[in-house]
Amino acid sequence: MKTGNNKRRPRPKENKGRYAFAIFKRSKKTASERPVRMAPQASASFLVLTLLVVAVTAAAFVYHLHVRFEGVWLGYETSRARSERARLIVERRELRLELASLKSPGEVEAEAREKLGMEMPDHDRIIPIGKTLKPVLASGRVR
Repeated sequence: MKTGNNKRRPRPKENKGRYAFAIFKRSKKTASERPVRMAPQASASFLVLTLLVVAVTAAAFVYHLHVRFEGVWLGYETSRARSERARLIVERRELRLELASLKSPGEVEAEAREKLGMEMPDHDRIIPIGKTLKPVLASGRVR
C-alpha cells in the first residue's frame, strides 16, 4: 500500500551529453513536432489511393505473367511449326523424286504394259497428224 506521499520525485539535473542516460530523457515536443492526426476525409482518401495503387500494381503483375506465359507458349508453338516445316520439306523432296521417276519414258511404258495391257503398235498402224512428212533416206537426203 501506498503511504500518503503523492509527491513526485525531483528530476535529476540534466547532464548535457555527459552520461548515456541523457539520450533517453523525454523531450517536450513543440506543436509542429507532434504527430498530426488526419481528418476522417483525408484518411478515407488516403485509403482509397492506397487501394488503387495496390490494385494497379496487382493488375500490372498479372499482365506481366500473362505476357510471359504467352511468350513461352508462342516459343513452343514456333518450335512445333518449324519441325512441321522440316517434315514437309522432306516430304516434298521425296514427292518430287517420285514424280520425276514416274515421268520418265521408261516408267510410263512399263506402267502401260503391266497395268493397262498396252503394247507398242506396228509401224503401219501409226498415222501422223498435222504436217505430212516426206520420207527421208538414211543419208539424210529427201527422195
